[in-house]
Amino acid sequence: MALSASKTYETSLFNLITSEFGYIGGPDVVKLFTKKIVELNNQYYLREEFVRPGQMRWLVLKAGQKYSKSKKLSEMQLIPVTLTLINPEDIEDRITKVKKNELIEKLIVRLCNETKEQGGVLTETDIAILFRLSCTMISNHVTSYEKRTKKVIPRAGTEMDMGKSLTHKRLAFHNYKKKIPTSENARLIDHTPESVDRYIKDGTRIEKLYAAGYDEWNMAFFTGLPIYVVQEYVEIIKSYEKEKNDKKDIENQ
Repeated sequence: MALSASKTYETSLFNLITSEFGYIGGPDVVKLFTKKIVELNNQYYLREEFVRPGQMRWLVLKAGQKYSKSKKLSEMQLIPVTLTLINPEDIEDRITKVKKNELIEKLIVRLCNETKEQGGVLTETDIAILFRLSCTMISNHVTSYEKRTKKVIPRAGTEMDMGKSLTHKRLAFHNYKKKIPTSENARLIDHTPESVDRYIKDGTRIEKLYAAGYDEWNMAFFTGLPIYVVQEYVEIIKSYEKEKNDKKDIENQ
């Protein structure tokens, strides 16, 4: 493991300086010199222009496209991105015996954030292929992370409203019920204020219909929302009601 941790560009540069350029200072001076060169490289060479050890190129959906059920993924625009599958932190995590589930979650978050920064979105199928795991396992890891951290992982489902990735809607409406301002709400779920306002509008429409006694299928009909979206909002409304009732019971004791 120690050998793996030292297999970096910085180590190679350090060894080159100490072996080829004679004495220019002690190890700490050379390390500082090496660090400054690496920082300069990072400023002048953008991530998209080269692939470092531990990275790979991958084609992903271009962000900002509109998705509809009638549109095939094969008809959507793709862009190449650079993904960091292994970095020094991963090696350190292995040395310190970080649990496998945590390692996988950290990698999923990193890859999805890297992809978003480069103007693309990963699908859970992409991640499953890269990790050699089933889509179900990836989905379980994503769900577990989002429920525990209350943070949304940016991926095709959440960024393009594909499939049943409704965590961002759930959190947006939940934050609204907690009276969190739209600007802060948007920051917390990593979405635009316009998106947050749309999710809140949908949620409040469902809330009014729910209070009026309509069932989920009628709510879906009146709002034009898919039934699984309606069910998600109803679940939030019920949990919020339960939370308020529990609080009242505690106050009355």
